[in-house]
Amino acid sequence: MSQVDGVHKPEGSYSAAKNAYIGRSELPVYSRQPFKQAVLGENAPDPLRAGSTVFEDESIRLWTLADDVLIASFKTKMNTIGPGVIAGLHKAVELAEAAYKGLVIWQPTSLSGGPFSAGADLQSMMPAFMAGGPKAIEPEEKKLQDLMLTLRCAQVPVVAAVSGIALGGGTETSVYCARRVATFESYMGLVEMGVGLIPGGGGLAYLARRAAEQAQGGDILHFLKGYFQAAAMATVGKSALESRALGYLQASDVIVMHSHELLHVAIIQARSMADAGYRPPMPGLQFPVLGRNGVATIQAQLVNLRDGGFISAYDFEIATRIATVLCGGDVEEGAMADEATLMALERKHFCELLGQAKTQERIMGMLQTGKPVRN
Repeated sequence: MSQVDGVHKPEGSYSAAKNAYIGRSELPVYSRQPFKQAVLGENAPDPLRAGSTVFEDESIRLWTLADDVLIASFKTKMNTIGPGVIAGLHKAVELAEAAYKGLVIWQPTSLSGGPFSAGADLQSMMPAFMAGGPKAIEPEEKKLQDLMLTLRCAQVPVVAAVSGIALGGGTETSVYCARRVATFESYMGLVEMGVGLIPGGGGLAYLARRAAEQAQGGDILHFLKGYFQAAAMATVGKSALESRALGYLQASDVIVMHSHELLHVAIIQARSMADAGYRPPMPGLQFPVLGRNGVATIQAQLVNLRDGGFISAYDFEIATRIATVLCGGDVEEGAMADEATLMALERKHFCELLGQAKTQERIMGMLQTGKPVRN
């Protein structure tokens, strides 16, 4: 050992038994890991710079590892979704439709236990809010919602490679993709209730549609009440399995155990869907909603929680707004709606709450301390 100047080198790791440097194992399993766990001294590829860059700015990198599938990776803090990421994902879909079989949204931070996305960038909204109030935020919310519909209706399959936390807008981005590949350690949820808001990026519209699809003409409330509870309590799945039980992953989605295999599996999924003749859903598809009767049913349960001291009066107001969007607003039970209609309701209630002093207290408390404020 005295003659060895290091254990790990670019050519391999030192074996005392063979008195030589031995290269990495060539077992087939390692072919599923584009970026293997590196050891000190190893000349490993940098996931932030690897592959061929197609487009890059301060918010996003669009690149390829396999030439037929485009990859989008966020560069923002905690992979939050702001104007730059929204514009970048629109560009990614445009490029993918023109020249690639599919698009994968994957974050290099997943290799080290980092987030898929911590959600919308609230701080990026503050200048517009300070200048124009809640009305100035509505166009920004619509841009986020339009992105979700763009992902859903893209002419190529868009696959979300989820690992770590996917909160708020992070969950919304993933559910509007054609498929999700998630590591077991994926923590998904709509958490806007904690900052005094409702989900504003299409999350409630998605849950309303899923409930109608699952009901198949039967009792929508049976499925919707679980989705309402998850959104109203800001419940986050503690694993991919729990996230699936909450409705944020589907039975057709893939769960992988090794985060270093996530990108490989996501690329394979995008390619196989394209090769199988993938076609997106038609825009504007309608589904039945529960209307005012559904809101009244849910609200009756909320009254008991409020009067029993389990939730505050302001929690009651926010939860009622969540129920209103999920049920399609002030319409008859069984009325037909599409996601764009429910997204308009989301924007309305989101912006109205943003103008409330108690919501502003919750937002500032979260930004300043990282902890929710109860009021």
